[in-house]
Amino acid sequence: MNYYEYNDEEVNLLDEIISFINKRQFDKAIECMDNSKAFNDNDPLLLMSKAQCYLRLKNETKANEIYKRVIGLCDEKLSDKKDPFILNIKGNSNLLLKNYSKAIECYNEVLKIDDKNTLALSFKSVALIRLDEQDAAFACLERLLDIDSANNDIKLFKAQYLNSTERFDESLEILEEILKDSYHHPQVYMLKADALYEKKLIDDALININISLELNPDISYSLYLKAKILMDKSDFDNSIKYFKKAIKIDDKIDCYWFDMASCYLNLSRHDDAHDAYVKAFELNPHSGGIANPDIFLDFIKDLKAIDLFKKA
Repeated sequence: MNYYEYNDEEVNLLDEIISFINKRQFDKAIECMDNSKAFNDNDPLLLMSKAQCYLRLKNETKANEIYKRVIGLCDEKLSDKKDPFILNIKGNSNLLLKNYSKAIECYNEVLKIDDKNTLALSFKSVALIRLDEQDAAFACLERLLDIDSANNDIKLFKAQYLNSTERFDESLEILEEILKDSYHHPQVYMLKADALYEKKLIDDALININISLELNPDISYSLYLKAKILMDKSDFDNSIKYFKKAIKIDDKIDCYWFDMASCYLNLSRHDDAHDAYVKAFELNPHSGGIANPDIFLDFIKDLKAIDLFKKA
């Protein structure tokens, strides 16, 4: 991290904040900032750290309010000098506000100054993926590997992209390369499990997702993926347990709710299925590729009525 222009007290504060964030102690990180004399409410980096904590605590309103303020502070600083460090902070704040085109503008400004800025290239690729600009995102990842071909973090990022574009064999090749370097990161095993699951290699996928969860039991997608694998193995009760664990960490992802609802349906728990589908459609009106949620929900009620009639 670039700590330029920061005094020792501010650097110590940043290290302490990062330590709390890494431990998922977001409330303690905010408390640390609020109680520290070193905290500068007009510093974009420090303020962005606070916004990240509020976002992780699911207070999106507060987080978004702070991100907007960060952008304003960045604009004040950028009026004097086009600084890559500040431009990246502005870009990341726009990225988290889902202003993807504005984020890309910031990263492009950075790359005009420093065409090897890996931070700008990394997050530009994320923004491009969000805009479904897959070829442009891939070009960013290729550029990153040109700059640092041995960097496993970049390889991991590329594997994630390949999974998102259903190029699972290429992804698995990269992930095996990473594992040969003894880079045992939970995301490596998560992405490997994801690729294996999509290739219908269910047992191998289960082995890898279990390793991922041993390394970090708090990644919501890993928990969701294990739930999906267990569902494929018709272990519906345990599948629901893992869906619930994933939702406890992140309850704003519609497919978590939709797939859990489908699991309930397999157990003929129609009321639970109905409630979970409702939540999925609240988050995304077309969750699960459903064109008309109301008709679909009525169908779930009809299934319950049919089931009750059979038991009568």
